[in-house]
This record gives sequence, structure tokens and C-alpha cells, in this order.
Amino acid sequence: MSDHDAALWWAKIRSGGPQRVPPGGLTPAGLRRLVEADAQAVWLLPNLPEAAGPAVLEEYGLPGQSVSDPRGSMRVLAACLRCCWTDPGSDMWPGAPAALDQIAAVFAHLTPGRDGQTRHRALLGAVRRLAWAGWLRFDERTRVVQLGPRVASWGPLELTTLRELWRMIPSADPAAQDTGKGGIR
Repeated sequence: MSDHDAALWWAKIRSGGPQRVPPGGLTPAGLRRLVEADAQAVWLLPNLPEAAGPAVLEEYGLPGQSVSDPRGSMRVLAACLRCCWTDPGSDMWPGAPAALDQIAAVFAHLTPGRDGQTRHRALLGAVRRLAWAGWLRFDERTRVVQLGPRVASWGPLELTTLRELWRMIPSADPAAQDTGKGGIR
């Protein structure tokens, strides 16, 4: 791949986040490929240093925190991780698809005191924002959520923390909590 082609890919990623492309083909320098579960497509995203903070993201021209309503969005992301990352001992990417209703049940545990309509608006808005930013993939027609390619950018330190948090987030299935198969441990 020429330097010109690699620069075009970097420009696409800087302007639009991770790029979904057909399988096969070359990978530009500094990018990595994430294969979707069905191997029908791959995602190209930057290979960042493990300790990359806001200054490094700015230097690479990549978006940092790209969500509004960070508290609500992070709770929605936590609910999605709980539902889509079925085994915290395994790799997070690509995860499993989860119905929006399942995520809504977990989100309800994380936001007690909100009425159903307010909670649904917050959930749907955050899922759409997180999908736009590449943290999730959301199919509006089927109302199914999957983890987005940006979750693969988390390093070992973040994953250790996320595994601990995953164990504290209640499952959508109350029976799973009683049997020790999920939920709070």
C-alpha cells in the first residue's frame, strides 16, 4: 500500500472513526483489523500506544470523549457491556448481539427512580450516540445492539477494571443472579 493510500485511510478514520470494510485487502501502517464474527467485514482502527491519553489522541487527530451526557451514556455503555460481553474471561470484541429490551432491563437497575419513559429516551439517545462514536453498533430495524470496534482499543489495565465492574452490574436475568451465573458476585 502506498503512503498516499495509507494517508487517505488515516483521513477517513480521523473524520469518521473506525471504518468498516470488506474482508481481504491490505492494512495501512499503524492500523489494525478487527474481523466481525461472521467474517463478512473487518474494521480498521488505529493501533494506539497503550497509555494513550487525550494528548496522544489529539496528536493522532482522533476523537477523545465523544459523547454528550457522559453519566447517562456511560451507564448505557455499562449495560451494553454487561449484555454483549457474555464472558468477561474472554475477549470483548466482537461480543454477542443483545436485544435493546435486555439492555433496557440492565439500564433500569443502574438508574433507579427514573420513570420508564424518561429512562427509555435516555437509553435510546445514548445507544445512538455511542453507535455514532463507534463504541456500539445498533440496528434500528431489529433493535439489536452489539459492541463496536472502539472497545477493542482498551488495553489490559482498562480490561481488568472493566472485568471487575462487569461483575458488579446486575444481569438482565434475575435467575442468573440467584444461580451465580451472572449479576452481582
